[in-house]
Amino acid sequence: MKIIFLDIDGVLDTDRQIRINNLKQINYIKFDQKAMENLKKITGKTQAGIVITSTWRIHQSKNGYLCRELIRNFQDCDINPALIIDITPIIDLKMKPEIRKLEISKWLSTKDVEKFVILDDQWHMGNLNDHFIRCLPFNGITNKIVEEVIKKLS
Repeated sequence: MKIIFLDIDGVLDTDRQIRINNLKQINYIKFDQKAMENLKKITGKTQAGIVITSTWRIHQSKNGYLCRELIRNFQDCDINPALIIDITPIIDLKMKPEIRKLEISKWLSTKDVEKFVILDDQWHMGNLNDHFIRCLPFNGITNKIVEEVIKKLS
């Protein structure tokens, strides 16, 4: 099994798109279309499942606003929401980004994963750095990141 551990803010919901949404006075969450197209390229080429690592996962209930917005954005970009196979465990309800690597490690310890990548706008993933690809919050998933992810998952 191939896995993409996916953060949302700064990866799909970019700073650039937030500014555009504010200028256009959009009152719902609209992800960066280029980042979404790039995620679609990655999933199409790799057939990887997605595990959400974002603080958004605390709203995992199907009735949760952020969950609905995540699914709507996937559907709007013709990405099958069924690619989202799980969320990482929540170790600390404060959802501190620096413990994300521990949550990913805990998830990995219970699964049989062939290859994985971590897409996040954090600076460091500790012992998981070989699998970590940093997205800059303004751009999210770029063409260069697409190439790197496909290479790591191939």
